[in-house]
Amino acid sequence: MCLFIFVICVVRLKTLALEGNRLFEYRCQKVNPLLIGYKNSFLKFADYLKSPNKYSDEEVKSFLDGYMGGMKGYIDEENKWLVMQRDLLDRWDFKLLEPWYIQRTGEYQWKMYEAYRDDAKALSSMADNPDSGEKLMADSKEARERISKYSNLYFDAFNQAVQIKDWRKFFGRAPEPNCREEDLVIPDTSGAIDRIIPTPTPEPGTPMSPNG
Repeated sequence: MCLFIFVICVVRLKTLALEGNRLFEYRCQKVNPLLIGYKNSFLKFADYLKSPNKYSDEEVKSFLDGYMGGMKGYIDEENKWLVMQRDLLDRWDFKLLEPWYIQRTGEYQWKMYEAYRDDAKALSSMADNPDSGEKLMADSKEARERISKYSNLYFDAFNQAVQIKDWRKFFGRAPEPNCREEDLVIPDTSGAIDRIIPTPTPEPGTPMSPNG
């Protein structure tokens, strides 16, 4: 009986590892390119404001279109990922079998990306609701505070989890995820320009962990 229970636990741990790997690939392939893309478009537009003679009118328009359109696309994909990740975190086998440090790290990660999404939602809404600009700016500021808070908690928890020795890690291994290196780092847009509507998203450049 003990052996049977052990085998069931091992199978479920492997299943959870493969599901987590799938969600990481989804994030890296579907979500992050849009997040990185709209931030890069913003940085190009900020560079235009500093050196307007470097760019044509068509290029400037493409920067703005890439910023606003990319942001909306990112929000849609982030919403999908947040639902899928929440479903995984709330599964009975995840709560029962995954060690506490993995559960803690997963919660911090989810809250961090929820804050990224909320910040983008506030900024995107400014163009459609100019009369609510002050409230939306406050929403964006609050979301950026959560980004900072949960980014620090997440990466600290992740680094601590790496150091913990646990037999479950051996059975929770998964194949190397299919992810490009350039889709692992979120650009730093803080301080790109001093004053613009919508305002930039100020947060430190955030390298993603292998868990997404």
